[in-house]
Amino acid sequence: MELSRPALRASPRRRGWTRLSAEVRHAGGDAEELWLEVPDAHAAALATAGDPFLAWLAPLAAVRGEPLRLDAETDRALLDNVREVLRVWRSWYPQLGDVALDAPPRPCAPGAPRTASFFTGGVDSFFTALRHAAGDGTPTSVRIDDLVFVHGFDIPLANDAGFARAAASLERAADAMGKHLVLAATNLRETRFAATDWSKLSHGAALAGVAHALGARYGTVLIGSSAGYRDLRFWGSHPLTDPLFTSSRVRVVHDGPAFMRVEKTEYVARSPIALRHLRVCYQSPTGDNCGRCNGCYRTMLALEALGALDACATFDRAWLDLDQAGRIYCRRDFDVRQFGYVRDLARRCGRPDIEAAMDRSLRDSEKLTRGLARWKRIGHVPLLWRLGKARERRLLRGWIV
Repeated sequence: MELSRPALRASPRRRGWTRLSAEVRHAGGDAEELWLEVPDAHAAALATAGDPFLAWLAPLAAVRGEPLRLDAETDRALLDNVREVLRVWRSWYPQLGDVALDAPPRPCAPGAPRTASFFTGGVDSFFTALRHAAGDGTPTSVRIDDLVFVHGFDIPLANDAGFARAAASLERAADAMGKHLVLAATNLRETRFAATDWSKLSHGAALAGVAHALGARYGTVLIGSSAGYRDLRFWGSHPLTDPLFTSSRVRVVHDGPAFMRVEKTEYVARSPIALRHLRVCYQSPTGDNCGRCNGCYRTMLALEALGALDACATFDRAWLDLDQAGRIYCRRDFDVRQFGYVRDLARRCGRPDIEAAMDRSLRDSEKLTRGLARWKRIGHVPLLWRLGKARERRLLRGWIV
């Protein structure tokens, strides 16, 4: 896999935006353009080095077991760090291939003075923005200047209306916190990069690539943690790997892993700003919360236990049905732990009705998982796979997944 020298040009997609792009040539000879663009007002932030493309292409090179060559000067420290990231990934996922990295090294250089944090309006990113704005007095507390929202990650590029709606809400939230919202867009997830596992492998690298693309503006960029230390598992954004995407000029920080998600929710629920703009849903096409998915229900239940759901403008109380909450499917161990924490929160807050719903969900999810496993095995038997798939769909009917 080879990358051409990155260049800047006017965006052909959005008027008044500037695009940073490079051509990626794959082993079979075919090529595709990989790009990130920002409004012209922030074009000076774009860095035409190999650094962002190294972060973006490293997961794909690992999945395909291909060498990666960049025809662009790349920070020497980042090259060494990404080699270590690749070693970590291979220790987690032995099926990944060895990757030889080749790029002309760029001497170390000092970073810009500004600090940014990625911001989607979810619990994790709101927690990071709010706690640093409050200056919690910890050694890791920093002043955040800007919040960065990326089109093409949780909201597909084709959904311009959903992105515009979400961005308008997040801009009001940023203004209320005294921050500036910086918008960006990238086609990364529409390229061969889509062959990587976004959740388990590559979303931290994707965010780090954006941080380096904006490296002429920021010396430090924060990524809100998606799990606490007690719930760590092999994951695309991780306190071990995210900081390894640091270069000599851009420091990448994995922020907040000392706090569990339910603790973050308690913190965020005390903020009127967050309660006006909280956006946790990745399934809604409108850029709002759908009120029907696993993530929406987990957040609504926690807010209800805390007595804050009525004050949250982005959720409709009518969406919360405790009978239906008893049919939330906890598919992964992570889900089991997170909804277990919601159950514990409900018990602590004196909400036995929510506690009972979580007990039903956890108990019946375990039974459902065993049933699905049996039919999944049948699905691998020749001539019976259609029967297995149909049975899986029937078993999941009526569950929140």
